Amino acid sequence: MNIVHTHAGDDSDGKIWGIEGLNILFMLAGLLISIGLAHMLSRHHSPTFSVSAGAVPFAVITAYVFGLRQGKPKSFDTDLLETLANGSGWQSPAQQSRNPLFSHAST
Repeated sequence: MNIVHTHAGDDSDGKIWGIEGLNILFMLAGLLISIGLAHMLSRHHSPTFSVSAGAVPFAVITAYVFGLRQGKPKSFDTDLLETLANGSGWQSPAQQSRNPLFSHAST
């Protein structure tokens, strides 16, 4: 009898309702923040305003999860943020400085 170890489950983060691993925790945290905000606002504002303002954190986090994390490669969201903040980090500079060891070479 041959035993073949595939390790198929070792690198899986799992899925809950089709949402990958840690992403479900982001969404649950957003839902908790939204419920708390709606509850705090309901004491002094109308129900429509409270629910609308309370839904904003959940909507933002859901857009973040499905836009930048779900189904994307690991660190896609942080790499994109770094690229947007610092420019294109994967290309060499347009104007590189001259190598000081070969400054006597003809150009």
